[in-house]
Amino acid sequence: MSGSHSLSPTGGEGRGEGATTRARRATALRIRRARLADARAIAAVMRAAVRAVAPGLCPPRTLAAWGSLPPLYHAWAMTAGGETVLVAERGGRAVGYAALRGSELTALFVRPAAARAGVATALLARLEALARRRGVRRLRVDAARSGIAFYEARGFAGRRRVRVPLPGGAMTAVRMTKRV
Repeated sequence: MSGSHSLSPTGGEGRGEGATTRARRATALRIRRARLADARAIAAVMRAAVRAVAPGLCPPRTLAAWGSLPPLYHAWAMTAGGETVLVAERGGRAVGYAALRGSELTALFVRPAAARAGVATALLARLEALARRRGVRRLRVDAARSGIAFYEARGFAGRRRVRVPLPGGAMTAVRMTKRV
């Protein structure tokens, strides 16, 4: 899976070459397989996304631990950790990423400035397609409280609470699954 995929955030491509078409192309979303060199950008996306979690959804100490994973962790995840990581870029800048290990969606984060623009949905769709090609029948995610509604809207279900390890502790998540 070394290719890339471009989506226009505003729909299909136009026929003319006007300013609107050029602007759409400049802001098109590109999803590609992550490289080790992306580890720093991936860590920055995760940190920004975690810092934007609404107050009250997680204790401050949990948020600090959750957002503390360094680039070295992400490089490990892409190699020895066995994760396939996809990066979403807009204008050459990482705006989101998602990771898959076996049948588990291990990460899906989007920069706050790119939230609610279809980035997470596009990343999830690409990972679901990848999982299907690999023979996965049911995709699993341990969703943080801030992500439960997103996953439910995309067909995931589940209510079992699980503990997800973090540096210096753990956080409570909800195990959700979806038939792919």
